Amino acid sequence: MRPWLAVLVTAWLALTGCTGDEPADGQPGGASSNPDGGVLPTSTAPPIEHVQQVLDDARLTEQQLGMAADESYRRESGLQTPTFAYCGDHADPVDQLRLARTQRWWKNDAWPWPDEGGYTVGVEIVYYEPGGVEQTMEAFGQVPERCPEAHYASGTTATFAATQLPASFPAGAVALEDEWTYPEGAKAPGLIVAIPAGDVLGFLYIRGHEATVHQRADELARRLAGNVAEADALIKELRP
Repeated sequence: MRPWLAVLVTAWLALTGCTGDEPADGQPGGASSNPDGGVLPTSTAPPIEHVQQVLDDARLTEQQLGMAADESYRRESGLQTPTFAYCGDHADPVDQLRLARTQRWWKNDAWPWPDEGGYTVGVEIVYYEPGGVEQTMEAFGQVPERCPEAHYASGTTATFAATQLPASFPAGAVALEDEWTYPEGAKAPGLIVAIPAGDVLGFLYIRGHEATVHQRADELARRLAGNVAEADALIKELRP
C-alpha cells in the first residue's frame, strides 16, 4: 500500500454530505421530522415516502456511469446529513428548507489515485420547501466569497472558485471548481454543478483526474438535469 493511501482512504471513508467531507449532522427544520430524517407530510405536501422514492429513482446508475458504486458511503437519504456545508463542518441555515434528499457516490478502478486516472462521481438530489431552491442557489453562488478555503475536522482542506460553464451545460446550472487536499498531501481537483428544476435541486460532484473531470462533467450534468426535471414533475403530481 502506498505510504499515503491508508490516510487518504480513511479520510475518504469519512467524506460525506454535499461537498464530500464530513460536516456535522444537520438539524432539519421547518416541517416536522421523522426519526429517520424524513419530513412528515402535511395536508399540502405529497407523502414523503413517495417523494423519497422519486428522488432515489432520479439518481444516476452504475450502468449509465460505467463505474462501481462506492459502498463505503452509507448516508444515501434522510436529512441528518447536511447538503450545504461548504465553509466547515456545520450546515448552512438554508438546509432547514429541505424536505427530502438522496445521495450516491461511485468510483472508477483507479480511484483514489487521480494522477493515474482515478476519479469519483457523486449525485445528490434534494426536494425543498417553496423558495428553498432559489435560496440555496443564491448561497451556492456566494461560496467563493464566503469561504474560498475551508478546513474540516478530518484534516482535509478544500478551495472553491467560481467558474463559467460552457453553453452545452443545462440552462440555469451553476458550478464551482473545487480542489481537495487530503491530510498526507494528495490532491483531487473537481467540479460541483448545481442544477435546479422547480422545488428540486440536483448536485453533480466529480473529482479526481482533471482531464476526465472536464470530459465527463458536461455529459453527466445534462443527464442529471433531465432526471431532476422529471423528479420535480412527478412530485408535483403527488400533491393532494
